[in-house]
Amino acid sequence: MSFPLPVGDALRAALPRGAGVLLGLSGGVDSSVSLALLQHLGCEVHTVTLKNFCTSDGAFGGEGNRSCCSLDAIDAARRTAAARGARHWVSGVEPAFRAQVIGPFVDEYLAGRTPNPCVGCNSTVRFPQLTRLADELGLGFVATGHYARVLAGPGGPGLHRGLDPDKDQSYFLHRLDRGVLGRCVFPLGWSSKAEVRAAAAALGLESAARPDSQEICFVPDDDRAFLFEGRDTGRGGEIVHRDGRRLGHHRGLEHYTVGQRRGLGLADAEPLYVLALERERNRVVVGPREALRVARVRCDGFTDLADVPDRGPPDDAPWTAQLRHRHAGVPVRSWSRAGGDFEVELGAAAEGVAPGQFLVLYRGDRVCGGGRIVGTAPAGEETVT
Repeated sequence: MSFPLPVGDALRAALPRGAGVLLGLSGGVDSSVSLALLQHLGCEVHTVTLKNFCTSDGAFGGEGNRSCCSLDAIDAARRTAAARGARHWVSGVEPAFRAQVIGPFVDEYLAGRTPNPCVGCNSTVRFPQLTRLADELGLGFVATGHYARVLAGPGGPGLHRGLDPDKDQSYFLHRLDRGVLGRCVFPLGWSSKAEVRAAAAALGLESAARPDSQEICFVPDDDRAFLFEGRDTGRGGEIVHRDGRRLGHHRGLEHYTVGQRRGLGLADAEPLYVLALERERNRVVVGPREALRVARVRCDGFTDLADVPDRGPPDDAPWTAQLRHRHAGVPVRSWSRAGGDFEVELGAAAEGVAPGQFLVLYRGDRVCGGGRIVGTAPAGEETVT
């Protein structure tokens, strides 16, 4: 029968028959279907499961069951590879994962920011390790089950959104090195999640009904408390209204993020939202929803994937800024850039823009670059850090 999933023309063109590909295999439905699709295209596919701290001895945090990663998941990946006749390895990345992902995650929360560890993991651990292993095996390409696309262009390979807007994961990949990006293939970028699950069932994969893993693999049940054990988190600080009223006490800045409404434990005449986390004064500042609206955003550490000019936009193309995962994006009115610093004036106000998250700049569906959000301001005001 024909393969039960769309295969993008760009994917076919990028992968000549017999191309060697190293696939990151988690044992979940996305990477399992990616394996089958790559084999359908005639690739020589090898697979590897990256073993982070979650599947080590459980020393970090004191208990081995604190995350969704498990030896069972590694075993599921091994079974999937064996069923498809693919070689499978396990590669330990615990030291790098702790240093490059968990450490910065904790530090950002302690600094009053809201980090996105998946962005850092992809750029500093997952894809660097995949490319190193691919080089050792003499394989030209690396692949994962991300919903994104790499398309050839006049300036070289470009990162683009996946065609399914509800599943697009290009936001998480915007910090990939250009050299690494040129070797990446994302087989599912032309498919929807529903199509992938249906294909898994049609192919008889054991992962067809397996639920998706949680967004942050090392924070089970959204409980970050164990990561801060033994750290001075400044517990017992005040929650204050932006008008200066003292409304209550917080249990540590690491438990809050800009835009949060639930879990504040406050009673007031109007719904209250977290507006800011003030590390220096150990305070959570709250206020009405309209106070969340910002029109200027400042970033640092801008990563350029498309030769972004210092001032823009340079044309009338639809330039947009995505301000967090699952954010629909807002039009960009203008930007200025100085090295790694990037400041954007939005064409429409945005809510819940949290320092520590990332602004990703798109031209149409192409990822042009992005940086860590460090400051915001309403229209007509200077951004603050």
